[in-house]
Amino acid sequence: MGNRQIYITVLIIIFTIQAPISQTQPSINLQGLTWNHTTITVLIVPQNQQSWWNPSYLNATIRAINVWNNAILNFSSSYDSRFFYLSQIRMVYSISQTIEPGFDIYITWQEEYAGTNTLATSQPFVQLPCTIINNTITLGAKTKTYILNEVDMQNIATHELGHALGLGHSNYAGDIMYPQYTPRGNIIALSTLDLYGISMVFEWLSHYPQIPNICPSKASITLPSYISYEYLPISYENLPPQTPPYTILDYILGILSSPYVTVFLLLLAILLVILAVVVGKAIGNQTTFEDNISQNKLRSFSS
Repeated sequence: MGNRQIYITVLIIIFTIQAPISQTQPSINLQGLTWNHTTITVLIVPQNQQSWWNPSYLNATIRAINVWNNAILNFSSSYDSRFFYLSQIRMVYSISQTIEPGFDIYITWQEEYAGTNTLATSQPFVQLPCTIINNTITLGAKTKTYILNEVDMQNIATHELGHALGLGHSNYAGDIMYPQYTPRGNIIALSTLDLYGISMVFEWLSHYPQIPNICPSKASITLPSYISYEYLPISYENLPPQTPPYTILDYILGILSSPYVTVFLLLLAILLVILAVVVGKAIGNQTTFEDNISQNKLRSFSS
């Protein structure tokens, strides 16, 4: 290793109920780290042999990579010519069943961060003062109370890739880099704040090759006055397959899934069975009485 010093930073997204949207000006923290090259290779390692593995997780992660690539290209060309240097940045992914050396970002999964509500971790390995050597992202498939679906996985992968690129957390609850996540929501698009943060992480590119990669100059940033906070578009192919719309039947089934409703329905069923037995006996007695009357009438007619 020579005289190079390496340390590890661990960034964790926490599973919790999403807080109300902050009324303060949206800002985002930077890790103070950057890459020294622009083509960032990503190795995705699916867990096909595990019983808990969901194949949709792989597709969700690939879409998350594509969302970042498209948003970076969009931002570099649409908002200010000063950001054109961002068009050089691109993540290129490969898929392997085993971890192989030589990649910048590694993405893998584990079933659960046992006993916690943690959803994922991002671990950058850094050469001082601020150059990222590589980054390992580990995505959880479930927490102690919840199993992630495809939408969740794409959102969480997008968040962790933001960390791998050098972003910290945002203070704005509607932003993908907000540190808390509400499951079973919609796809969260990247914002102008996220991409402006990336432009600060890779600001050295605007002076390259005269100046080599240098550490980001700011720890926290807000959008400049000429850029409004908005979400960048996501192409159709980078959205998860559409799920059936939420219907009244879903609402009813949701109500029926309540344990209190289950107990009530069970008691109601027992009551209906008892009522049916009582009514059945009453009808049987009435039929016998009517048969007796008919027989008496028959005897009277015969005589």
